[in-house]
Amino acid sequence: MSHLKEREQKNCLNCNAQVVGRYCQQCGQENVEVKESFFHLFAHFIEDLTHFDGKFFKTLRLLLFKPASLTKLYMEGKRATYLHPIRMYLFISAIFFLIIFSGKQETPAVSIPLNSTSESHFTIGGDSVKYKSVAAYDTAQSKLTLHKRDKWIKAKFIKQTIYLEQKYKGNAGGLGAALMEQFQHYFSRMLYISLPIFAFFLWVLYRRNKAYYFVDHVIFSIHIYCAFFIFMFLFETVNLLTESLLHKTYDMVNLAVFCILEFYLYKSLRNHFNQSRSKTIFKFLLLNLFTSILMAVLMAIFILLSLFNI
Repeated sequence: MSHLKEREQKNCLNCNAQVVGRYCQQCGQENVEVKESFFHLFAHFIEDLTHFDGKFFKTLRLLLFKPASLTKLYMEGKRATYLHPIRMYLFISAIFFLIIFSGKQETPAVSIPLNSTSESHFTIGGDSVKYKSVAAYDTAQSKLTLHKRDKWIKAKFIKQTIYLEQKYKGNAGGLGAALMEQFQHYFSRMLYISLPIFAFFLWVLYRRNKAYYFVDHVIFSIHIYCAFFIFMFLFETVNLLTESLLHKTYDMVNLAVFCILEFYLYKSLRNHFNQSRSKTIFKFLLLNLFTSILMAVLMAIFILLSLFNI
């Protein structure tokens, strides 16, 4: 509540509905005088900020330390106390990608065989072909009959390889760095695409339970993704600290984050769907298998997209 003076008129200034009480029943706007002092404006800002902080930390505590409880509360209709799942996902993922990819870390060179000559060398389908430029390749193709010309996909790969060899002139490190940088731009999109597919996997595994609709699995998946982002961010912070202070990273940290993420997913499935331990473990393993295949396919697709956009 803003503590501003309530208007004597009972028409809502936002939607013109008749107001009973201090708030409009149609749009929720407070029916107060529109003129406010700087003090009231500042107080309103502080109130909104602390209100968001309160919601955020309550949500965060449940999300991290009570797996699946946030999803249950949302499905029960207890939503005003906690952040909306979509808003939380956008906020946490934005912070995660901003911080993780904003560091000036040295991108490791990807070992991609490039020669330093002016010609491009390929081994596609067992045939070794050499072209000095894309124009030379197009000229060579135009001299062939239609059924002997390279198919569209093969032609695209050959042209892109010629282009990359001309652009980076045999510098495998430069090409690898450019490829990784472009892939980072696509990484968030890859996760956005994977989320509803992950929810679909849950729907398939738990389709016999008619109490859960597909949208319920989406909400559950959003909470899982948000928790994973936070855990990965925390452990990445530990890695950065050990690297800057001790000049090395520990494999145990990476192993620990993997175990925590897997345990969190298992506990979430167990708590949310309330099935036996044996059924939960079986479905947990299937979900991991499906998700691994999904991520491998998406990574291959987006690496190819990165390769054709550098």
